[in-house]
Amino acid sequence: MKFIKVLFIITFCVVTTEGVFAQVQETSMASSGSFYSLFGMGFPTDYNNSRELGMGTIGVSLYNTQSNSLQNPAIWGTNTFTTASSGFNLSQFESSTGATDNTNAMFEPGYFQVTLPLYREKLGISASMYSVTRTDYRFLTVDSTVSSATNTIGYAADIRGTGGINKLELGLGWNATPNIALGYAPSFVFLTQNNSQDVFFDQSGYTRSLLNARVTGSALSHRFGALLTFRNLLNTRDRITFGATATLPVTIEAEETRIVTKRVSGRDQQVELRDPLKGEVTLPLDVKGGFTYYPSTLVNFSAEGSFAEWSSYESDFDQSDASAVMKDRLRAGFGAEYHPYRTNSTAFLSNFRYSGGVTYDTGHLKIEGENINTLWFSAGLGIISPRSNSSVDLSVRYGMRGTTNQNLIKEQIWSFALTVNLSELMFVRRKLQ
Repeated sequence: MKFIKVLFIITFCVVTTEGVFAQVQETSMASSGSFYSLFGMGFPTDYNNSRELGMGTIGVSLYNTQSNSLQNPAIWGTNTFTTASSGFNLSQFESSTGATDNTNAMFEPGYFQVTLPLYREKLGISASMYSVTRTDYRFLTVDSTVSSATNTIGYAADIRGTGGINKLELGLGWNATPNIALGYAPSFVFLTQNNSQDVFFDQSGYTRSLLNARVTGSALSHRFGALLTFRNLLNTRDRITFGATATLPVTIEAEETRIVTKRVSGRDQQVELRDPLKGEVTLPLDVKGGFTYYPSTLVNFSAEGSFAEWSSYESDFDQSDASAVMKDRLRAGFGAEYHPYRTNSTAFLSNFRYSGGVTYDTGHLKIEGENINTLWFSAGLGIISPRSNSSVDLSVRYGMRGTTNQNLIKEQIWSFALTVNLSELMFVRRKLQ
């Protein structure tokens, strides 16, 4: 248990040092993420913990009374223990256009969540910080232009983007009956996105030019959840849970500033191109649902899906008509877990929780008539503390995204995630032995 607490502190420090919502700033091509985060306000993130990622599912119906999850507010009302979770993801993107290849690596600080049972297994609250979309791209363009009949100017453009949409959420879960739990989670949504273009010329008569566009804004969002539990369906030890959540559409009031930096007489000078542009960014309805079946305490199976109405996305700040490439997103996953540590075996391999699954995601983009879908294969390992209910969860995923048709980019993705979960009984007076 002491090791898990130390690991949690280290993980939390990494997350807060980098900034829970900050994107890793690129210093080279090797530090950017997916090319497809170029569009709109970034690529949607799914704020899953490593246990859910290892199963390849969403997590709206997967729960126990000892751990927490961001996915379904209703689950927070079923908790017995006070919990705290944090983690990070490390991903490698191997991108190909058919003619050229490139490899990017990205470190992502994950979410942070604390849950507290106000009334054990009846009423609980959750406080969390997590990402909704993430912009993290960078690419170089090298070209030339003819300035006169006798002069050709070569130039290179370094185009990059960071930021995204994030949430600070405080929610409540209520276990209304032995079979029904409900939840509600309002959140403060804030948007920070930077898109910049740095242009270099090969002739001394032309100076470097840097254009930076920064979009910021905020709004309030609302999320609802439900969880249904039924027991003793096929035997006296089985259980099935049905979970569903709905995140309502939200409109973010935002503004954009554009600043050009030019070198004049050996000094950089910043010039704001115009007054800040005010506008709106509308995020879509997001609905998730599914079930998890527990034939015994040793095994469980999950089948879950989600629908996000990205075709209704709107923004007054996109550099191009991003709404023209947005489409509704469907995601479906199936996974299973095996819990051999519950057999009380002394074998080494019985000390862990094992999981695996597969996910198909239609994506929210359709570019040049091509759907940018993703197929994921997942595996997970849970390291359970022998003296408490805390755990460390690890997941490894392999994904294939996009296509090389129409000169687009196909990505092969390797992703590793770690989540540390502290779970303790709090505010209980211990009896003297």
